[in-house]
Amino acid sequence: MTDISPLWEEMAHKSWLLFTESQKKKVASGSQNTFEIISSAVRSALGRQGKESVTVQEFLSYMESHRLRGHSMFENMRTNHLQLQASMWEGVSSKWLHVEAELLRERAVFGPGPGVLLSRDWVQDAAEGPNRTRPRIRRKALRRVQGTLCLGLRTGMSDENKNKIEGDTEPKILCEVGAEAKEDEEEGGQDCDRLTFFPVLKETTAITEDALDPLTPEPCSHTQDCPDIRIILQELHPGAEVKAKMKHHPSSVRDSSISTTLSKELPKARCRRWPYEDIKEARFMRFLLEDNAIEVFMKNGLSAFLVFLNRDHVSAYKRMCSIVPALKGRGVAEVIASAKKTPVVEKAALVKWQKGEISNFEYLMHLNTIAGRTYNDLMQYPVFPWVLADYQSETLNLSNPATFRDLSKPMGAQTEKRRQMFLQRYEDVVNDEEEGDMSARCHYCTHYSSAIIVASFLVRMEPFSHTFQTLQGGFDIPERMFFSVKKEWESASRDNMGDVRELIPEFFYLPDFLLNSNHIELGCMEDGTTLGDVELPPWAKGDTQEFIRVHREALESDYVSSHLHLWIDLIFGKAGRMLRTLLLKAQFWDTSATLARFPSSSSPSRIHLALALRKKDHPQPILLPFFFKLDKLKASAQPFRELPRGPVGQILCLEKEVMVLERNRLLLSPLLGCYFSWGFPDNSCAFGNIATEKTFAACESLCDWGETLCAACPNPTTIVTAGTSTVVCVWDVAVNKDKVTHMKLRQPLYGHTDSVTCLAVSEVHSMIVSGSRDLTCILWDMEELSYITQLAGHTTSISALAINELTGEIASCAGPRLYLWTMKGQLLTCTDTSCGPRPDVLCVSFTQLHEWDAKNVIITGCADGIIRIWKTEYTRTQLPGPPEEPVSPGQDRTERDVSNSCQVKGWERHLVLCQELNRSQTVSQRRFKNNPAITALALSRSHATLLAGDAWGRVFTWTCE
Repeated sequence: MTDISPLWEEMAHKSWLLFTESQKKKVASGSQNTFEIISSAVRSALGRQGKESVTVQEFLSYMESHRLRGHSMFENMRTNHLQLQASMWEGVSSKWLHVEAELLRERAVFGPGPGVLLSRDWVQDAAEGPNRTRPRIRRKALRRVQGTLCLGLRTGMSDENKNKIEGDTEPKILCEVGAEAKEDEEEGGQDCDRLTFFPVLKETTAITEDALDPLTPEPCSHTQDCPDIRIILQELHPGAEVKAKMKHHPSSVRDSSISTTLSKELPKARCRRWPYEDIKEARFMRFLLEDNAIEVFMKNGLSAFLVFLNRDHVSAYKRMCSIVPALKGRGVAEVIASAKKTPVVEKAALVKWQKGEISNFEYLMHLNTIAGRTYNDLMQYPVFPWVLADYQSETLNLSNPATFRDLSKPMGAQTEKRRQMFLQRYEDVVNDEEEGDMSARCHYCTHYSSAIIVASFLVRMEPFSHTFQTLQGGFDIPERMFFSVKKEWESASRDNMGDVRELIPEFFYLPDFLLNSNHIELGCMEDGTTLGDVELPPWAKGDTQEFIRVHREALESDYVSSHLHLWIDLIFGKAGRMLRTLLLKAQFWDTSATLARFPSSSSPSRIHLALALRKKDHPQPILLPFFFKLDKLKASAQPFRELPRGPVGQILCLEKEVMVLERNRLLLSPLLGCYFSWGFPDNSCAFGNIATEKTFAACESLCDWGETLCAACPNPTTIVTAGTSTVVCVWDVAVNKDKVTHMKLRQPLYGHTDSVTCLAVSEVHSMIVSGSRDLTCILWDMEELSYITQLAGHTTSISALAINELTGEIASCAGPRLYLWTMKGQLLTCTDTSCGPRPDVLCVSFTQLHEWDAKNVIITGCADGIIRIWKTEYTRTQLPGPPEEPVSPGQDRTERDVSNSCQVKGWERHLVLCQELNRSQTVSQRRFKNNPAITALALSRSHATLLAGDAWGRVFTWTCE
């Protein structure tokens, strides 16, 4: 302290005095309010006494009633205070753990450097993206176990190290608390409640599994007086209180219905708050087949599933509709629809589907939503159909009806033999006098969707692996686990009388659930085969992403589009239910409690008849996407747009116009017509008007972060910048009518060790990707503003980045090479360098018309002025085969060789150059040197036109002849 400046010490002392004085005033004010309440109660009793004569007993009764009211008031205040204190303590503990994790994670101050990966499990993020999908996969949060943070270490650079890690499933501790903290823990005896300061970094042995077991939660009585059940919406307004209670989860299982039925033990309850402005929608839901819940959807994709014990969900919904801006005016219609047990069918979605404006996937998700199906309840999980019946061909023929499943029949009637077996079983029950009651009469003794079915499909991915073990008491027999798509289809459609399951949405958008990325030990089958990744059909070429693409392509095919309404009638319909029962015998056990109820006026059996005419009524547009006929592409003779100065930095194809901005400029808001610019000598930034080309505000907030080299703008209120400081900065910005209200730093993101040269952002996937001269890219979560993973292995500085909004794939360019990655940091493929030297890539873009279209390409703009178009192709590769065995008697050697070759051949994805676009007719090297570099790329909204901007400020268009 002797080295501290006296001036600083005096300022700190004054600040402390001001703080203590404010706290004393707050306590005094609270005491005065309490005293006034008590005085008011006494005056009320005495005032009543002055007006009319009362007996002593009446006076004492008045005083006792006021005493009880005061006691209840103070008890409520005490409970609220304890809850808020517990919530604050939990928040502080969480923040401290977050700080500790930020110091020890990959690329952090005390963490491993570039190229070194910590072995942490992957978890599906609860946030929903477009069309109610959940495509985000994030690293599992670090947790504290007896004062330590559990971290594992693996390197992604060496094959030898990689092989070692695959065999070692136990994580290694990279950090351990200091000796002083250990002594304190031994003295206090409260390991989990004590916070430690900066840990000591050193190598230690792996911890045992016993140390990882979670603490046993305290039991709960499940009664109305349970202290862990919290009153929600209790701080709406002074004096306003909604006395509805939210049911908490009595186990670590995320799903409410599962946890309610499995365990009577409760973890510590948590208070969560959301600003009213963040709520975008709320719907009535069912919980355990009762109308007693509300699901609240947030703008960031998260949702809250609220179950009301006292069935006061209608009053709570009305209250929310009167307060939440996005719900105002919606209360009456929703309440009436809930009372009539009929969902509010939005006909706009139906009309769009009939016109082909939305996909089959989008419409099915819409039907699941209005039918009350949700990700938050595994008992009511969204249901999707099996669409294919061919899981053994090398290639799929989507024009052949035999490739598809019969969508007019349930899974129990896909084969005539199986249908007759279900009919016979039904007749046997009906004819049996002892078991002839109505409850036993059913064709299927199981259902097409249940919690165990959902958990079995998603067992390789957290948190569902834990859910499955909780439901099943551990993992099932390996032969009964989900290990093959083909076997699962055969079981549900032909072989197993107890299996009539349908699919879940993840089969059409999420390849990660088919991979055992967390190396979960699922057991071995009788033949010794270890269960790992799901076995895919031959047409998937061993690639989960190709399986998802082809499967989605089948869902959107003409055959499925013309027959999907039949399956919708089976699952969601009402008008034709009796007819279906008589003709198809598709009576499930307890279907009345699980099928959605649609009003007769909008019965799918009537309103979907026009779907078969969709292709005829809406012919294919004349303007084909430019990448359908690459050999027919021609460039415009004159520039589409020409800037007066500088290279083209950004091209944006909006709904009614195309905006072109020069380098170091970024469109901030199309509605306000303003831009953000950087690159000034004093490292400041500016805001200007696009129409007038005038700067209306300058800001020096960036000056402290060195020279800005790149920026990105995911939305009008957020700007991401980076540069020579190696730090990625996320800024909150407010601009209104050519005036900057504020520009405030929300969070700096540390990780790079050299200048950051390029950025890419995606609001859909809530992701920021930064590329640096340190030869790596880092993926950041845009919502949590936290580190996800890194992309290592580039050979030179990163020059361009792009994110595919539909699939989440990431393209990174380093020098002349193009790399393709998943959102988990897995390298899918990269361009081959065997074709000789190529010019550096300066910009890159994806075609994103339909995610299931195999014709989609990747476009790169290069320094030699040529646009190169790449596509992914699969080629067979010869894998290391088993040791040669002697020919057994009676076996032909040729036949044996053929069987072995089938086992050792695999598939590899490659990036293939399919077209080079050059405006110059001559292709000599001298001409290449004179061509201006391609600095920006963009696609029209219909993908019929490719726009390219060059270093001379010109924008040319490419279209098919």
